[in-house]
Formats: sequence, structure tokens, C-alpha cells
Amino acid sequence: MKRQYRQVLPLLTAAALASFSPMQALAENPQFAHDEATWARLQDNTMEYDELSLLVEEYNPNYQNEQASYNDTKNDDDAAEIRKDAKNSADDMYDSAEDLRDQAEDLSDQADDLSDQAEAAREAGNVALAAQLQAGAASYMAGYAPLMSAAAMTQNSALKSDISADSSYVDSDMRKIQHIKNQKGIVVSTQNLFNSYNQLRVNADLIQKNVEVMEAAANAVQTQASIGMATQADVLKAQKNLQSIKSTQTETLSSLETLRQNLCMMTGWSYNAQPEIKEVPQADLAAIDQINLEADRQKALENNYDLQYSRKALNNMQENSTDKKNQERTVKNLEQSISASMTNLYNDIQQKKIAWQLAQAELATEQQSMSATETKRGLGMVSDLEYLQAQSSFLGKQIAEKTANMALFQAVETYNWAVNGYLNQTQ
Repeated sequence: MKRQYRQVLPLLTAAALASFSPMQALAENPQFAHDEATWARLQDNTMEYDELSLLVEEYNPNYQNEQASYNDTKNDDDAAEIRKDAKNSADDMYDSAEDLRDQAEDLSDQADDLSDQAEAAREAGNVALAAQLQAGAASYMAGYAPLMSAAAMTQNSALKSDISADSSYVDSDMRKIQHIKNQKGIVVSTQNLFNSYNQLRVNADLIQKNVEVMEAAANAVQTQASIGMATQADVLKAQKNLQSIKSTQTETLSSLETLRQNLCMMTGWSYNAQPEIKEVPQADLAAIDQINLEADRQKALENNYDLQYSRKALNNMQENSTDKKNQERTVKNLEQSISASMTNLYNDIQQKKIAWQLAQAELATEQQSMSATETKRGLGMVSDLEYLQAQSSFLGKQIAEKTANMALFQAVETYNWAVNGYLNQTQ
């Protein structure tokens, strides 16, 4: 289904809304900027990972505001105006980082709730449910990391902008580098949000299955109580567990909707639109095996926006000045930091690759167990509750495999961004 329009709503501030009317938000670039096939993809009602960068470029108000701000000042060498613009940009990014951290903390709180429920299930002797609840908590925390990473990247960009505001060495080349980095950061944040949304979405499926398990368990206890095989305390406990998992489900769906709305607004849909949001692509193991860390390290040192910026500033400083000597140390430290970060990012890929392969192996084993359960089910040897528990366990392994794949894919994307110049220095 075609979208009749793509109305952009504010992401972080009312200023974003004031800058764009609905007609202006239809697209940033003229029709000839892309071929017909590309425009058709951008204007359908489907959101895919590989089109996020173009969606942000065409429809994201923060991206367009950044472009407009740069266009307004790129020929202006007035230091006071440059400092003012940089301070305003930094303030906006600080606010953005805080919003992302708040979202991440919400996920962390929900993970803690699931862990508490898992502990209660273990104490009640329901080991299978406890394992599934703990897996759900882990899935929440998997969504927590990309959001915190996005917050850290945004915070880092804000800090750089803040620092640059106090510098008198900014020239047009430096402004261009910072501008490109800011726009790339918006794309990176959108991609991270897409991954977080998908991780939480699959976790919601597991929670739904656990609701079914708890409902069946509560019904079973109620039946046992009716024939004197369970106490009223057992009934109340089962009902409490059911209400607890339903409460978790409500919170999860609420968080999922918030992420969906933010993702829609960052890519040009209105907050209440219902585009089809596709899954995160599969990680490419063949491409991972072809990674050359040393070659990529050199590319990262050549392409890194912060390093380019710092080197430009160094060149603009007076010879033998204190500022220049300090800046020389800054450049050297930054080079060392980038080099170390590339090693860390590479190792993270390898660790997540192993985790994904392990999750695949565990899923294969669980598939065999589920097949055996299906056979027993056909012979009447498995109760309804036991069958639901087996389904929940199998679904948990499926989701663990998907989550591990998404984590690996994210690690590769972060590495590739670093190679191409955009690196979160906290990594």
C-alpha cells in the first residue's frame, strides 16, 4: 500500500516541527536525485534496514535541520556565530542522548522485573519457566546495549561540538567534517533503534507464549484444587504468577510501541502510522571471515571524523604555541584510542559470532526435543501444559538465535561505521 504522505513530527524538540511543513517533509531531495525504483521503495509502506540511510536523508527533520544549519553557516567565518551554533547543536544532542538513556533504562528495569519473576519461578520449582523468563531478561538487556551505545555516541558528538564551540581555530573544512559526522550520527542512531525494536519485538513473542503457559498452569491448579489435590494458596500463587507475566507483557508492548513511534518519526512516517517493519538482516559470516583488521585499522585512522577534525585544528594553530603542543598530544592520543577501539570492535565481532553459532547449535538440539514432544503428543503421552511448556522452551531457543544474530549484525555494522570514519570513542 502506498503512503499518501509522510508527515514528519517532532523527534526531540518543537523546533523540529516548526522547521518543516507536511508538504516540505515529503522529500528533501528533488525527484531526479534517485531513480524511479529507489523512490518506489522509499515511498512504499515498508521499512527495511538497507533503506534506512536514504529514509533519514529524505525525511528525518533533525538530519534536514543539520543540513540547513550547515548551508546557512558554511560560508560564514565569524567565530562568535560558529560558537553559538555549535553550542545550540551540542544542547540538542545532549537532550537526544538523555532521551536514549531513558529508553535504555526502561528496558533495564523491565529486565530486572523478569529476573525477579525468574527467581520466583525457580523457588516455585518451575525450572523451565524460570529459564525462559531469564532468557527474556537477557533479550531485554540485548536491546539495552544498542540504545546506550547510541546515547554514548550522541553524547560524544555533543561533547565534541561543545568543545569545538570554545575553539577559535574552526574553519570551513572543520565545519564540513563536523557536519558530516553529525548527519552520519543520525543515521547510526536510527539503525541502532531499528535493531533494538526488532530485538524487543521477538522478546514480546516469547512473553506471549509464557502468558499462555501461565494461563494453562493456573487452570491446571484450579482443576487440581477442585478435586482436593491443590490448596487455595496454590491457586492464588498461580494466579499471581499469571498476573505478573501479564503485567510484564503490558510493559513490553508499551515499550515496543514507543520504539515503533520513534522509529517511524525518524524515518518520515507519522508517529501513528503502521508501516511494515522488516527484520534485521542475517549476519554475513563469509564477509566476517574476510575482515582484515590491520587494513581496516589504517582506513579508520584515515577516515575518522574526529581525527580529521583534530588534525585540521592542529594545522590551523600557530607554530610552537602552547595550544599547538597540546593539540599534538590530543591527535596522538586520539590515534592510539582509535587503533585500540578497532581491536575491541573486531574482538566483539568474533565473540558474538561464537555466541550466534552456539545459539544455532542449541536451537538444533531443541528442535530434536520438540520433534520428540510432537511425537509423544500424537500418542497422547504429553499433557496440554507440558506441550505448551515445550513450545515455550523451543520458542525461547528460536528467539535466542535471532537475538544472537542481531547482536552480531550490530557488531559488524558498528565496526564498518568505524572503518568509514564514525566511531564511538567509548568502545
